[in-house]
Amino acid sequence: MVLKFLKSVKKWNRGLMNNMLYGYARVSRDIQDLTRQLKELEKAGVSQENIFKDIATGKNFTRLEYQRLVNKTIKAGDTIIITSLDRLGRSMELIEEEYNLITNIRGCKLISLEEPFLNGTGNEDIDKFIQPLFLKIFAWLAERERKELLKRQKQAYNSMEKDYKGRLISNRTGKALGRTPTYSTLSKDQLEIIKEWIDGKRTASSVARLLKISRTTLYKIKDEYL
Repeated sequence: MVLKFLKSVKKWNRGLMNNMLYGYARVSRDIQDLTRQLKELEKAGVSQENIFKDIATGKNFTRLEYQRLVNKTIKAGDTIIITSLDRLGRSMELIEEEYNLITNIRGCKLISLEEPFLNGTGNEDIDKFIQPLFLKIFAWLAERERKELLKRQKQAYNSMEKDYKGRLISNRTGKALGRTPTYSTLSKDQLEIIKEWIDGKRTASSVARLLKISRTTLYKIKDEYL
């Protein structure tokens, strides 16, 4: 079904003639990767130079590239492709507002690769009836998925244990989150444990596990200590 839809997008692209085909990709933070979105947009027929990219939150539309695309670049008859509706924003209300801006006010077509039912049937009379309905459904699902993600993140955060300094310990790595400990940040008890290791009374592995630091950090602290 996805392959069939991509073929229809490319066919649409060939029929644009003088109209332009653009893509929009977004991630919320710079530690996230745009690669998957960019590949999907290129696969759908968008050239690299016509893909607008933002690393910004989806809670509002004060995004430089999005604003440049929607307010300064597109013209009536152009098409914008996104991978999914949640690239437009977090909330149902914001998604609906931007969809209306792009399609009804700017006079452009908006294609969502993950919500093909939203892209129309080719029959204007039918589309006028079903597209607003599909938009509300998909926008609601995007908002709901976002809320569920935040809920899971909060649950994971609350399940994290803390070390002696009150720092959260990662469930994945077992290490404290935050800056790497140094000699000057350690407590007297911790320094005593390290001294016992230096004196040969403890092993490096046992001390690293006890203090929840890496062996590399432990040896750096030893160099500072000596």
